[in-house]
Amino acid sequence: MPDPRAFRIDVGPFRLEPTPDVGTWTAVPSEADGGVASGITAAWSDWVAFAEKVRRADELWREREARGDAWDEGFSAARDAAATNPYR
Repeated sequence: MPDPRAFRIDVGPFRLEPTPDVGTWTAVPSEADGGVASGITAAWSDWVAFAEKVRRADELWREREARGDAWDEGFSAARDAAATNPYR
């Protein structure tokens, strides 16, 4: 069975390429032509921690966006005399 750590992982705008050191991976832009010369090399646990930070930032952004949408809906309802404002 092939070692899964030897496979490239595509992650949208960048990809993780395995390095000769089994414990590290290098992130390179997806447009790169296979050359791993430029990129950031880190251990797998570092990439997992980075992914968790991105996930938490996305969660925070979605929460803030939902609050803004709720405020917009309430503001619009308050300006229309016939509408009921569900946020009051």
